[in-house]
Amino acid sequence: MALQRVAIDELQLGSYVVAVTRQRGDVVVKDAGWVRTTEALALLKQKGVLEVEIDPAKQLPTVDTAVEPIAEAKTAAPAKAPRISFEQEISKAELAFAANAQSLQANFPKLLEQDEVDFHELSSVSNRLLESTKRNSQALLFLQQVSAQNDVLLQHSLSCACLMAAFAARLKLPAEQAQIYTLAALLHDTGALHLQQLYPNQPYVDTDAASYSIPMLQQQPDCPPELLQMIEEHCLSLAQQQSLGGKMLAIVNSYSKVTAAGKNSLQAAASLKKAEGKTLDTELCAEFLQCVGLYSPGTVVRLKSGKLGLVLENHSQYQDKPKLKLFYHSLHRHHLPAKLLDLSKQNEEVIEACADLKKYQLELQHYL
Repeated sequence: MALQRVAIDELQLGSYVVAVTRQRGDVVVKDAGWVRTTEALALLKQKGVLEVEIDPAKQLPTVDTAVEPIAEAKTAAPAKAPRISFEQEISKAELAFAANAQSLQANFPKLLEQDEVDFHELSSVSNRLLESTKRNSQALLFLQQVSAQNDVLLQHSLSCACLMAAFAARLKLPAEQAQIYTLAALLHDTGALHLQQLYPNQPYVDTDAASYSIPMLQQQPDCPPELLQMIEEHCLSLAQQQSLGGKMLAIVNSYSKVTAAGKNSLQAAASLKKAEGKTLDTELCAEFLQCVGLYSPGTVVRLKSGKLGLVLENHSQYQDKPKLKLFYHSLHRHHLPAKLLDLSKQNEEVIEACADLKKYQLELQHYL
């Protein structure tokens, strides 16, 4: 979608401003970005901005730009789905996760053999991840972190799909858009199937996999064009990423690869921050890291008391006070009776750092 010039009085909240094109003063927009608040819009007017250039393709869906009367808007607003507890959602999330794993295992061979794939079925299955995130996104974030698939490609695909579903929920993307984004995350690395067949046991980079993924998926009659654009863009430089989906997939893919390599959530966040402005969008990175949390679900942490706990669910306000399952004492070197601990409801226990279970000769799968 082409860039548009908009008078400052017509600029809507949620618009992505690329540049100031007419002004009374000497204001310079150093970095492109979204106008999220009325205060930011008022500041532009105060500084003499008369006209800006925006990218309509990046309009934030989180901002209501409708001009209907407030009373009408309230009656038209959909009811917010009730949030259920982590304990209630985890079993449903496991079923959604397993359904996606089975769907991929069934469709990977079809894609490789260029047989027709049922994209409606794939979309329906991936939509179960989105439904889970609406109820409680922490459950899927936990599963993508702690699940152990024998197939590395399958594991990465599932991880990216779960992360994308949670990310889309964080940004409050429309349902159809979120569904395409989640499906793109699920299928973005399908080209690796061909690479593994051509060059077994040899490493590959994202650009190589994408160059095979796109023609494989282009042959599918129901494959959405937006999905192909996301896959093409996600491994390019930030300047070459034109779509919101491409930018989001670049972040999700990077985070999944870093955590799969054994890095904890703090190290993964540091890795993403190093890539900001180069291959990853700064504002979207900040939103994503808020989504996964300081200590992402599935992370093992060490408390100052020496106890080890598995992060189950992050607190919506206090990033350093998640809900944990205690299972081991690192100082006394013995197991503890499994116990849930909500750090936001007490002051005695405090997180000291992320913990590496290999240091204690422990396996995470034994404590799930």
